[in-house]
Amino acid sequence: MPDTENEAVETENTQEQEEEKEHSRGLFGREEILTSVDKITKTNLLDVLHKAMGIHVFNASQIDYLYRYMRGQQPILHRKKKVRPEICNKIVENHASEIAQFTSDYFLGEPVTYIRRGEREQSAEQINLLNDYMFYEDKATHDKDLATWMSICGLGYRMVLPSQDDENDAPFRLDTPDPRTTFIVYHSGFGHRRMIGARIIYREKEPNVFDRLICGYTQTHYFEVLNGALTVWKQHILGDIPIYEYRLNMARMGSFEPAVPLLDAINNIMSNRVDGLEQFVQSFLKFKNCEIEDNKVSQIGKLGAIFIKSADGLDSDVDLISQELNQEQTQTLVDYLYDQVLVICGMPTTTKGGTSTSDTGQAVFLRDGWSQCEARAKDTELLFKKSEKQFLRQVLHIIQERQEFDLALAELDCKFTRRQHDNLQNKTQALLAMLQAGLHPEVAIATSGLFNDPMSVAEQSKQYLKKWEYVALTGSNPTEEDEE
Repeated sequence: MPDTENEAVETENTQEQEEEKEHSRGLFGREEILTSVDKITKTNLLDVLHKAMGIHVFNASQIDYLYRYMRGQQPILHRKKKVRPEICNKIVENHASEIAQFTSDYFLGEPVTYIRRGEREQSAEQINLLNDYMFYEDKATHDKDLATWMSICGLGYRMVLPSQDDENDAPFRLDTPDPRTTFIVYHSGFGHRRMIGARIIYREKEPNVFDRLICGYTQTHYFEVLNGALTVWKQHILGDIPIYEYRLNMARMGSFEPAVPLLDAINNIMSNRVDGLEQFVQSFLKFKNCEIEDNKVSQIGKLGAIFIKSADGLDSDVDLISQELNQEQTQTLVDYLYDQVLVICGMPTTTKGGTSTSDTGQAVFLRDGWSQCEARAKDTELLFKKSEKQFLRQVLHIIQERQEFDLALAELDCKFTRRQHDNLQNKTQALLAMLQAGLHPEVAIATSGLFNDPMSVAEQSKQYLKKWEYVALTGSNPTEEDEE
């Protein structure tokens, strides 16, 4: 019986190990879900969902693998050794978590705010109100969750619905769904329209028995599909699908996903290094021309010495069989692999500059990989803004249904604030130069990158910025009499 249990455990571990290897071999980004159907109706919905679920299940399995990988559940934990299996260390250097956290923090460590685009002065007050609504709904926290999912698996989702509570501070509610249970179906033709947005909910029917409920939206209808049967199909007044997909890059790959093979190699090397050290300490004893009883061998560790006799006049000896791993050469390989991981993932390096260099400011920014990191973030910004516009269009529609609010989408722009405290003096001088040149204070404050919420800063500083209106008109600074 014990042999059977051991075989079952070994078989299960082997299957898990093979699954881990299979996932790591097939990580090339998430597949986009497409349909050629021009209009989703009650009759073709189940057919479209059935085809979409096949792709989503594959994507969800990879997303779950990357999520567990980021948490430290990596293939090295299933490591096995045939030689001296009792010495089998499983070391995880979790650089995946480091990369994912850094990427999300660098990209959206500060909240995304909305600034004015255009010349209509009346829109400034409404934009400030919109930013207040986002503050009430903790949008900054939702943005951080969204950026974290994007860093892990290359995709993130946002959902917005009208608030059902009239006493709520904002007329809408925000949510950041789990990408493992959320998907969007796009049209394969021109325009790449969103056709379906859906979330999967598993309801426990009995212990360890779950019903699968798919709740989703088309452009005009809300539906529910329970265990493959359509149970709800009703029209909604949202005017759009309230689920929005955000991408980290065009390939929909996570931040550390391209470097997974290198990360696995680093884990393998580190585990072997610790094995080598342990095997060196626990070296075998070699007995030459002598016989030792088993009970005598067990006493060696306690006595710290052993007495032997020569046999048949031959010289006898006891020696250790040991060979130490070359740690210097191994460290060179580890450093090379880690540097390649940083380059592939667009991470700044922490080893090239050191503390002895005299470079400062922009020289460090260009030398240590920060410029590549900024380039990656700007690339993601363009994709983020596209999805954010779709989200804002729905938010404005919800607000306008509740109150008088004539802010147009064309009057909004997203403001990303990163590294606002770097080169503080240069940014302050640039702000002053722009104000002296006659730029609108809102434009100058937003362009300088000194503040997280430039619209709020401009509004709070309105009375102190009046002198720049005078400078723009007269070309000189106002005197005390002019200010009075």
